[in-house]
Amino acid sequence: MSVRAPDTSRHGHHEPPDAARGPVAASFIVLGMFWGSWAVVIANVQQTFGLSDATLGLLLAAAIGVAAVTGAVVGHRAERWGTRRLLTGSLIAWAVLLVGAGLARPWPVFAVCFAAAEVAGGCVDTAMNAAASRRLMGQPGALVRFHALFNTGALSGAAASGIALHFEVSWRWLWPALALAVLAVAWWAHVTPAIGVLLPVPAAPTPAAGVVADAGSGQAPGTRRSGFSLGPVAQLRADGLLVFLVVFAIAEITEGGVDTWGVLYLRTHLAAGVLLGAGAYVIGQSVAATTRGAGGPLLGRMSARIALVVGGLVAAGGILVESISPEAVVAACGLAFGAAGASLFWPLVMSQATKQATRATAAVGAFTAAGYVGWVAGAPVVGWVSDTWGPARGLQLLAAAALLVVLASLLHKERVPSRSPDGTRPG
Repeated sequence: MSVRAPDTSRHGHHEPPDAARGPVAASFIVLGMFWGSWAVVIANVQQTFGLSDATLGLLLAAAIGVAAVTGAVVGHRAERWGTRRLLTGSLIAWAVLLVGAGLARPWPVFAVCFAAAEVAGGCVDTAMNAAASRRLMGQPGALVRFHALFNTGALSGAAASGIALHFEVSWRWLWPALALAVLAVAWWAHVTPAIGVLLPVPAAPTPAAGVVADAGSGQAPGTRRSGFSLGPVAQLRADGLLVFLVVFAIAEITEGGVDTWGVLYLRTHLAAGVLLGAGAYVIGQSVAATTRGAGGPLLGRMSARIALVVGGLVAAGGILVESISPEAVVAACGLAFGAAGASLFWPLVMSQATKQATRATAAVGAFTAAGYVGWVAGAPVVGWVSDTWGPARGLQLLAAAALLVVLASLLHKERVPSRSPDGTRPG
């Protein structure tokens, strides 16, 4: 695919630059490392502050809820800021807050720092997904392979955290250590200009009629559009993505739940050692990384609807095995399958949303926010169910959510909007 420089002739100014491929790839890795470490240290965090499952779920809900709203707003603004600027600033803020969350001693201070770190991490998530999806638009197989970097980071973070905890290194040092890597990636993003922009960020719409659509808008060149833009929700509805977004949010209840509750269940309910708990998560992420990396071309030909069905079935089966098995090793295998199945959701859904949306970057922000909303909805409910009826029932609720995704995906028909609001057909 050729790379072309931004066109400045139509609007009289330079388009905001996109982040270069290398720093975007590194951002996927460090964000994965954080979530991999979280899956392993969550039991230690719970023990340090004496938290119940319900309280832990509420903390996640509050933190990720604010991150979801912020991600949606930032994704909309990224159309004007450019992903390079957004990614650099988000990484710097995230690094600072990771240090604060790791070193905070009183519970209220930790809760605030952790929530703020989640907000910054959500901005990183939005920026890197927007940059990757824009650069790889029309190449879903390549986008799937790119997302394997997140799984590589997750398994690395989980493995490093498991080994550190096994040798009695405090969990409080893990996130400050990660912050150093995050700062390095921020510097890399700042000093590395993109050679060009595959799909320029669309300029703000002008009130004059007859504006020629630019390449980033999703409209065919030479078409006319009206002098106003729809709001984010109305635009998703016009693009035929609103129901799809809701299904994706439900899917992320399962994916986020596996990351949070899967290892915690092994370590607290089945008394599995930290190495077995971390090892099961590492195996799941290794399967996901291998599937996404080696199977990218095959998975790229799979529609997002099929990805949700297949991933939901595999995830539900794995989580059910973990919840009913009294043997830690068998339950660990179930966790591995659950993590692998859920890994299909995010990249193919993002690819479909980018392909179908009129405003690709804003759509990525909306879907990233929806994924976080899924985590918000699931975390306190699963925590409450675990406290009330036992941890196994909490996992079975996650499996039920995965099966609901399968059912909704089978009933929902994917469509491409036939007309944009002004009567033109999106490109």
